[in-house]
Amino acid sequence: MILKHAILHILDQDAHQLILSQNEMNLDQVNLHDYLEKQISKFNSSDYQTSQLNGDDYLAQVLDDNSSETFVEKTSQLAQKLFSIISDIPEVPGSDLLISEYSDEAHDYFALFKLNFTPRFAHMVDYEDDILSNKLIVNQAILPNAGTVPDEGLIIDLMDGSVRLIEKHFQHNGQRMAYFAEKFAQLNLNPSVKNELQGLKQAVKHVADKFDMPLHETLANTQEIIYENVSDQGVVSPEKIGDALFDQNFSAKEVYQEALESRSINHDIKIDNPLKYQKKYSTQKFVLDSGIQISIPIEAYQDKNQVELINNPDGKITLMIKGIDDIKNKFNA
Repeated sequence: MILKHAILHILDQDAHQLILSQNEMNLDQVNLHDYLEKQISKFNSSDYQTSQLNGDDYLAQVLDDNSSETFVEKTSQLAQKLFSIISDIPEVPGSDLLISEYSDEAHDYFALFKLNFTPRFAHMVDYEDDILSNKLIVNQAILPNAGTVPDEGLIIDLMDGSVRLIEKHFQHNGQRMAYFAEKFAQLNLNPSVKNELQGLKQAVKHVADKFDMPLHETLANTQEIIYENVSDQGVVSPEKIGDALFDQNFSAKEVYQEALESRSINHDIKIDNPLKYQKKYSTQKFVLDSGIQISIPIEAYQDKNQVELINNPDGKITLMIKGIDDIKNKFNA
């Protein structure tokens, strides 16, 4: 990653004050590049939502290369708009607005992160009647650690206009609301991968309940197919999942398709960060009615020489774990 520009504006909600920086940050500042790179990496591995800029969009006009405005002027304009919005929403905490431009793998990017303040204790050296006194104070303006996902923000690919965005919801006037995408960025968002996979799971569960299919088995098979799709193609195909789960049961397939459409899932789900979802779905997890919790690596679950679920005539299920050479206890003191 090559950092080109960086600037920090302060959105102080408590003091009702916007403090705009008149200069860019010194890119040679110690740890600045490392902090930004880690924040960007965490952002890109999170459950962001996506959108696409068009030439008439607010952000496209502000960031237009043909504009005569400088980076400082463009970011000041964005900070002023954001501050004017959150000033009317006291539930939104004050923050620093960290904005940067960088290049990575032949693409140029614009990143805007709203880093909410986190109160932390700090020491202060003070003097009382010429006597030194060390005190504890609460610093209200500590930024999040570099290894955490930004509270809210967006990254724009300046080459193709694609947008990744994270926003939070706040309780305001008794209602749960978000402002970052609609009011500030003025963008219509696509659902996040997480939300689409949750919708897919709900559709499968709906069909399993309706047709008396063993839910634990149906969901386990769904997870297995998702894992294979992500590993092989980086795309999850709801159609292939339906074909594999319901096979020749055309009634179940029809109900499944209706359940997907009601959740606006009528397309393949592209996984931008497949390694994250490979890891997430690489282990089958079961909770038994006895309270026993079991985690089984998906490769072992697929091998009946290692794990087998047997449906007994009395309706109960036997879980067999085979070929055990050694058992280790994970007791932590």
